[in-house]
Amino acid sequence: MKKKNIFIGIAVALVVVLAGAYAARSLHYQERFLPETKVLGVDIAGKNVAQANKALTTHFAKTTYRITENNKTLASATGSELGLKRDFTSTLTKLLDRQNPWGLTAVVLAGSDADGAAAIQADDATISDFVKTATTKLNATRSTTQDAEIVAKDDQYVIKKEVQGTKLNAEKLTAAFSKAIANDKKTVSATVAYEKPAVTSTSTSLTSELKKLTDLTNITGAIKIQNQTVTIPTATIRSWVTYQNGQIDVSQDKVAAYVATLATQYGTYGKTWTFKSTKRGTVTLANGTYGWSIAQNTQTANLIAAVKAAKDFTLDVATQGSGYHADGSAIGNTYVEVDLKNQHEYYYKDGKLLLQSDIVSGKPKQATPTGVWFVWSKQRNATLRGTNDDGTKYASPVDYWMPIDYTGVGLHDSPWQPKYGGDWYKEHGSHGCVNNPPSFMKKLYAAVSLGTPVIVY
Repeated sequence: MKKKNIFIGIAVALVVVLAGAYAARSLHYQERFLPETKVLGVDIAGKNVAQANKALTTHFAKTTYRITENNKTLASATGSELGLKRDFTSTLTKLLDRQNPWGLTAVVLAGSDADGAAAIQADDATISDFVKTATTKLNATRSTTQDAEIVAKDDQYVIKKEVQGTKLNAEKLTAAFSKAIANDKKTVSATVAYEKPAVTSTSTSLTSELKKLTDLTNITGAIKIQNQTVTIPTATIRSWVTYQNGQIDVSQDKVAAYVATLATQYGTYGKTWTFKSTKRGTVTLANGTYGWSIAQNTQTANLIAAVKAAKDFTLDVATQGSGYHADGSAIGNTYVEVDLKNQHEYYYKDGKLLLQSDIVSGKPKQATPTGVWFVWSKQRNATLRGTNDDGTKYASPVDYWMPIDYTGVGLHDSPWQPKYGGDWYKEHGSHGCVNNPPSFMKKLYAAVSLGTPVIVY
């Protein structure tokens, strides 16, 4: 009986000792973390909140953050180098409050259930400088991204595909790196910061422009010049079209150069004329005021507008001057003919001789200028003014005046002349004009229209 009591006393004493020890342990862990407690992989067992916070901040200050590509580290820096400041106090306090100081099991707080384990204060400027420096260094040997574009190839336009380069965009990489740090990720892939092509080969804008160019460079064009239709080669039209910085245009210089060649080939102004005269056979004459040329500025503008419309076209030629005949003839069959040798004048209309008369032309020293001219004005009751051989001034009123050049030579009546024809002009000729009998000039004035050619030879 006595032994039994001894055993009971020992057991009670052990229980009291153990209870006391357990109570002491529990009191110890009311302000400290239980054994084997880990937060984000860091052992904080036996530490109070302040000690645990220091252990965590020290650990993460040494954490390395990396920019990687294809599992290769391109650049790295520790949290302290990046100016990161962490504070786990709030999370640790909550964790300690939830801890059962009487418990015996370990507590592990992993990244997935960290509940915002630390308030991270990031130095944006330091992070930005780090990424910018790394990007500059890396880009020195990296390829440039190229947008898809339309290029000329083999006399046509095609789309040149975009090229994905490996150069990095510092702003994009900074944003991705900062986001990774905020989410407590240790790496970020450089591929997220590749410069992307702004225009790809399937971009609607590009395919639409290509269709416009294709349509535009396959049109057929022509210009009607008198009785001819001059076809413009498709290759020539294609050479006028330009495409730059997304803009379709037509080269004014190239179109103007083409029009200039047409003007040289087809215009009649300034060229030598051959004329079948009434009595002296075929005569050759230098140009006078008569003749037409292509109005190059107008023709160039018309061509550019027609090409830009991207439709087949046939334009009428734009001309300036006089004597343009749609049937292709040079002088036509309505004209005034002045034969200085025979001192005679003829008026043909539609190929038929309607009027003729002897005339008096300019004196030998003031000869009437030869050439092909035209009636550019008609005036009644004009006064012709000039200088006589002796230097005196004259003013001769006439009833009918039709100038043919731009120096004061023309056709008019001359009531002061007593006779016409023969050699009378040698001593009594005009200052260059063609003197006509008044009665004949009245008829001629009524019959001749503005623009009528006047051939003097």
